[in-house]
Amino acid sequence: MISVVIPTYNEEKDIKGCLESLRKQSFKDFEIIVVDDGSTDKTTEIVKKYKVKLIKGEHKGPGFSRNIGAREAKGEILIFIDADMSFHKEYLKNLIAPIKGEVIGTTHDYEVAVNTKNKWSFLWGKIRVDENNVKDVPIFRAIRKDKFLEMGGFDPKYSYADDQTFWFKYKIKPVIAKNSTCYHKNPESLKSTFKQARWIGASWKERYLIFKIPILNYLTSILFFPVFPFFAIARAFSKKREDISFSDKLSFYLVKFLGFGNGLLRAVYLSKFEK
Repeated sequence: MISVVIPTYNEEKDIKGCLESLRKQSFKDFEIIVVDDGSTDKTTEIVKKYKVKLIKGEHKGPGFSRNIGAREAKGEILIFIDADMSFHKEYLKNLIAPIKGEVIGTTHDYEVAVNTKNKWSFLWGKIRVDENNVKDVPIFRAIRKDKFLEMGGFDPKYSYADDQTFWFKYKIKPVIAKNSTCYHKNPESLKSTFKQARWIGASWKERYLIFKIPILNYLTSILFFPVFPFFAIARAFSKKREDISFSDKLSFYLVKFLGFGNGLLRAVYLSKFEK
């Protein structure tokens, strides 16, 4: 038996699709644990309509919620997914197949954004994981429960990158599970782009050495702001799609880089990491 752990926070638009996709899996011996991270919308009402274990928590981030789910799991293997993901019907089967012997966990080999008809989503990029970058992915999507708990679970201090904890702490990467395809969603508005970028930017404080060095972290986080407009302009010129105007592309990258900087400042000066 395996346990699929899903952290949720205001996911009323996506959680149904995720749960329906899991119902269609060819592999059937699994439980679903939804750990709600303090949603204020109808997420929990939707989840209650399915045969899943629902745990209500506080708004402390997905890493914290994943750890709660792991401790409550009955399965020998944990699967960590997001509420806005859906899957090929062989996903679970192929994801766990390599876990035996010295292999403690895996990551999927193909992840694609499915909502790129939306211009803001397109600008985030369509292919998130493929043969070109999968060897560099440090995210465990499946891992033996005993090893997960032994290593202390995910560390929420890494914020957006908490699911990369075992790489940051132990330099351990997952094995690539072949033919494990999943589908994800990118942010679809400038508002959600800012929030996502802010969350990512907050994680830089723990992910990159320069932001761990006293004084340099303060200086670098401030210097980011006069520099980021030039990065935004360069990215706007480089992204090609005829039906998206240059002004839209520039707006996207300005908002995105502003979000990165805002998240970084909040993390460095206020120690705030929330999504």
